Amino acid sequence: MMAKHINLLVWFFICHIANLLDAIFTLNAVSKGVEELNPLMAYLIEQSPILFFIVKIVLFGLAIDLLARRRPTWLRPVGYVYIMVLVWHLSFVFFV
Repeated sequence: MMAKHINLLVWFFICHIANLLDAIFTLNAVSKGVEELNPLMAYLIEQSPILFFIVKIVLFGLAIDLLARRRPTWLRPVGYVYIMVLVWHLSFVFFV
């Protein structure tokens, strides 16, 4: 039981760290001319990169916290999706 709890906690932190890195990589990619595909996030970036960063971290943080309480087994798939997003972002770091 303790191992399962630790495993969920690890995925919880992976989701939060991946979100932070996603925000940083998104701002980097946009600064190089890549278009943000999420309309809400694109609007926030246009208004203020700092506003984008704060809203992204807070909204996703609340969503992950809620997910951890309601559907903790979903943390792993969300973490994997975010890892794939980060790998995609790395293509912009090296190829744009």
